[in-house]
Amino acid sequence: MPSLLTSTENELGGATLPNCDSRSLRLTRYARPELNDESTPTRREFLAKVAAGAPDTIAATAYVNWAKNLPAATIVHARLEARLLLNVAGSVLENAGLNLDRYGSVYIPGSAVKACARRIALGTLRQWCETGIKPADDDAFVTIAAPFAGPGDLLISILRVFGCTDLEWQDFDTNSNDLAWACADQWPTLRDIARAALNKIGGTPKEKAPCHRGSVAFLPSYPSKRPQNDIELDVLTSHHPGYYGSKLPTATDTENPIPVYFPAVAAGVEYTFALLPAGPQSDPSILAQAKSWLSTGLTVFGLGAKTAAGYGVFSDLTAEVEKRDALVRETVRRAAEAAATKARQEAELAARKTRVAAYGQMNPAEQADADLAAISTDWGRLKQHLDKLFRADAKEAKTAQAQAAALRWFNGAGRDRWLNEIKPDSTKGKKPWSQIIGAIGAAKKTHKIDLP
Repeated sequence: MPSLLTSTENELGGATLPNCDSRSLRLTRYARPELNDESTPTRREFLAKVAAGAPDTIAATAYVNWAKNLPAATIVHARLEARLLLNVAGSVLENAGLNLDRYGSVYIPGSAVKACARRIALGTLRQWCETGIKPADDDAFVTIAAPFAGPGDLLISILRVFGCTDLEWQDFDTNSNDLAWACADQWPTLRDIARAALNKIGGTPKEKAPCHRGSVAFLPSYPSKRPQNDIELDVLTSHHPGYYGSKLPTATDTENPIPVYFPAVAAGVEYTFALLPAGPQSDPSILAQAKSWLSTGLTVFGLGAKTAAGYGVFSDLTAEVEKRDALVRETVRRAAEAAATKARQEAELAARKTRVAAYGQMNPAEQADADLAAISTDWGRLKQHLDKLFRADAKEAKTAQAQAAALRWFNGAGRDRWLNEIKPDSTKGKKPWSQIIGAIGAAKKTHKIDLP
């Protein structure tokens, strides 16, 4: 039965929904689970529209930038080296093989990220317990096992990173406990070791099944860089539909193969994974271990569905992306610094032009005051100026105007200098004031300017 109302279909331009630009809506609200190779449109045609749609990357970019700038976040960058399948457990077309946010970006749920890290940690523990040999040399699990002295330490770290309930202490036969599976025959012994360690941490020495909050939060992962077509159509062909559908007793070569199309995330998409400390955490190595597990899990086991067939495998780009981001930050810093320098130079030039224009409108006395004010903030320079000024020929008009400006400065901004340094030092015979005090007095009489 069609899941799309006729009125909605008409508003969106017909059966293929040509007016619907949102691939999220196509696979959720407007999903067409009844489509097949004989319908109109066909399943392949409908999904081709999904693959051709473009996501609104603003929201995904904002999320990635937010996650990367979280103060306590540990970041892993990885590039998808094969197609990725997510959320394929459902039997209908709705959101088939993908997790789309409302803006059309394919994100990886935090639960899937956490499962990827847990899988590699448990795989390492299983091999270690079965063989009795710590992974080393070129073993894929060597980086996971390296920080631990024995499998019991690894089990304790797994419980601290991911947390546990009372179910994690049961046997594998009871509830398919993955910890019991990973520890193999050593489960009873290692369980007691881990129980004692968690009871010590939690302050519950007699608890038989201690519950522990996970120390790491695995956030959803969003694309940070993607090719132009980040969704592709994949196909799974059943060559014996009658046999698998229990309609034929044996599989023969007389049946017609039935291709089933589904969307997949294209190889080349780069994802950013963020891990955060959850709750009180006194041991910083816990977050570092979780990061190592995730980056190794992405490259060794992959993530999502059909990883055994090569889907969902990543390569670790953390060092490369951090180097690239540092280069971008440095480029931005230099550009900002250059822009600030240019703006400052332009402002200084504009101010200089304004001062020159204003200076040209002044009379000689005002110009002399302006010249003195320009050097008045540098007392050493001003001191030399006054020494030369009152030794010069006062009959020259320019010198006379400059001396008058100095006398006015002694009465105004330079009053403290005159009263506390120039005047008392001249009476004590200190140079240069004792040598020019007479010229200052003569200028005072000439310009009829009293001094304090």
